Amino acid sequence: MASNERPRPAGFATRAIHEGDWSGTIAEEPVSPPIWLTADYLYEGLEHYADVINERRPGFVYGRYGNPTHVALNRLLASLEGAEAAWSFASGMAAIHTTLTALVRTGEHIVAQRTIYGGTFSLLSHVFPGYGIRTTFVEAEAGAVADGIGPDTRAVLVETLANPTFRVADIEGIAAICAEREIPLVVDNTIATPCLLRPLERQGVTLVVHATTKYLNGHSDVIGGSVAGDRELIERIRRLSLDQGTTAAAFEAWLTLRGLQTLPLRIERQCATASALAEALADHPKVMNVGYSGLPGHPDHERAAALFAGAGYGAMLSIEIEGGYEAGVRAGDALRVARVGSSFGSLHSQVCHPASTSHRQLSADERAAAGIGDGLLRVAVGGEDPEDLIPDLLQALDKA
Repeated sequence: MASNERPRPAGFATRAIHEGDWSGTIAEEPVSPPIWLTADYLYEGLEHYADVINERRPGFVYGRYGNPTHVALNRLLASLEGAEAAWSFASGMAAIHTTLTALVRTGEHIVAQRTIYGGTFSLLSHVFPGYGIRTTFVEAEAGAVADGIGPDTRAVLVETLANPTFRVADIEGIAAICAEREIPLVVDNTIATPCLLRPLERQGVTLVVHATTKYLNGHSDVIGGSVAGDRELIERIRRLSLDQGTTAAAFEAWLTLRGLQTLPLRIERQCATASALAEALADHPKVMNVGYSGLPGHPDHERAAALFAGAGYGAMLSIEIEGGYEAGVRAGDALRVARVGSSFGSLHSQVCHPASTSHRQLSADERAAAGIGDGLLRVAVGGEDPEDLIPDLLQALDKA
């Protein structure tokens, strides 16, 4: 090119691809963590790429392997649960599936809580048998877990607060059994959240899993999951997650980061309202039983008081009403502040009928064994004013 000729300007397509690139730095720190939506990365050369993907130098490779948004979320999740490390997933079920398949192999055995989320029950009852993995379902009590453990048991799985009866697991006793027998104990802490309980502080608890969809995000706009524990075991789970393709998406990771900032504020408000609601519902003539461990008459009240150490008893409760499913339908149709909904953990109060929805995978006998009757309604308390929410539930029950 002659010295007086100007360089040819880049073409339209080239500019569309490259002119938005910005690899500079700024001195100021953003208040909100940035979101990294890129699926892949560019490198200085082939050796740089090979070094990063083979973990010979730090860096990022591909969205499935995680990015800076995931790093921020995983660091926060580990900190809140008091863990060395954490990993985030595309759903709570992905977290359960990947975590358990990292611990248990074909021909081995799991002991799981009988009253457990329906999706988890279905995974253990219908999917894992195809892998040659057996599950024994027991009550979440130390003696029952001890009796269920066999020579090929490789994991025990319990929920802090059982979904949907909200019985409180004997975390202390079960953890002691698992520590004695050197069997990993996985605790689903989705309903309690680390605001109420950090299971890893108990010797014998190995891993804590969450559906981050629920309280950790708290705004009904994310599907996600997580696991937290010691660094070596989380790394094993992470590597399996890469092969299974269960890593959380970057945008969902960012939304969860945003939600976690208000978790303590939301949980405090929701637990206080749930406690007041439980007391009001306990006196209603159509309510046969209220499943809320904050009530002094609840069979697990003393255990919950010791376990949660005054931080609250959770923001969910169950009510067993006279008239079964038909009465529940009438109550659901009469709701005006709370609404019939499919999930929990957000600022919107939601009511569901577990026997026909969240625990539909269980047979009638299995539901009965788990304490899930046809008249059981699950109430997830949101952030509404209690002066609006409590009268709404009471008037709905009047019409049941």
